[in-house]
Amino acid sequence: MLRVLSVMVGLVFVLNWCSPLFAWNDAGHMTIARIAWDSMSSEERASVVRILRQHPHLESLLLKDRPGEAMEDEWIFLRAAVWADYVRPSKSTSPEDVPNHPLYKFHRGPWHYVNYPYTAGQASSELPPSQLPNDTNILKQLDLTMEILNGRTTSDVGRVAGVSDDQNRAVRMTWLFHLVGDLHQPLHTVALIDPKLFPEAPHGDQGGNKLAIRADDNSMPKSLHWFWDEMYSTDSHFDQVCKQSERLTHDPAYSSEQLLELTRHPSFVSWAGESYAAAKTHVYQEGRLKLVLWEQLNAGTIPQSEVPSLTPEALKDSRQLAERRVVLAGHRLAQRLKEIVKK
Repeated sequence: MLRVLSVMVGLVFVLNWCSPLFAWNDAGHMTIARIAWDSMSSEERASVVRILRQHPHLESLLLKDRPGEAMEDEWIFLRAAVWADYVRPSKSTSPEDVPNHPLYKFHRGPWHYVNYPYTAGQASSELPPSQLPNDTNILKQLDLTMEILNGRTTSDVGRVAGVSDDQNRAVRMTWLFHLVGDLHQPLHTVALIDPKLFPEAPHGDQGGNKLAIRADDNSMPKSLHWFWDEMYSTDSHFDQVCKQSERLTHDPAYSSEQLLELTRHPSFVSWAGESYAAAKTHVYQEGRLKLVLWEQLNAGTIPQSEVPSLTPEALKDSRQLAERRVVLAGHRLAQRLKEIVKK
């Protein structure tokens, strides 16, 4: 029995390791884009898509797999939000091959997150005064992306060789779509620091990637980060994305009167502050979350039964939080896009 359990846990590890960790996954990112689409005029949408049509991966990724019921412009708009995850190198790709690969050379892993340190049980929910080392973090990239898209600079340290100004602007547009979404996933802003659990890890639990959790007592374990990537939804079919985005935008709980953050927190760093506070209260449960290392589970030194699971109430609250973050991200993406195309 123990051998069977060990094999099952090992299989979970392999699946988790081989799966790219997408913030909100495709469903979340596409819903954010769809909410932004619905918040913009036809002229504003057309202006955004004109920029995106200069993208070097227009045919290979942005137009790929378009369902018959999706308009071409709308599909490009939604696919822009997931482009940054589609250019992640596969685990089988040699690092030496990445710089010359037509897709993978665009990958910029450190751009997807910023890690502010968190200690389990700390009293403050405010952003710490300093971040953990990452010179190309998501906040810096969002600022630079807006500078490029607003025409204030063409200097871009992340630019791929051989890409024209127009193409690079389209690439940066897809980064804007994606990083606005990433910044609203709580675990893209925080790292749990614990010298006993992570003595050799300067970024602690790496945004939950080193910890294990279960949705309930009957569920298989996942990494905490992966668990939150899927918290909103796992269905990225076009019809479901449209259905869910419309449900959220018509939900009184997410009306403009209820989303006071839209006016109170207008900056990228303030959005990070929201996510950091959400990680403290909902993800790490104010320090009450039992911390189980994924590597211990995989090694079989801790049984699956000891992996923490959420109560039905906590799971419901977490899903509501995820929905709120997705809605906020959609409206904020629309605001930034409108700023760009009004010029």
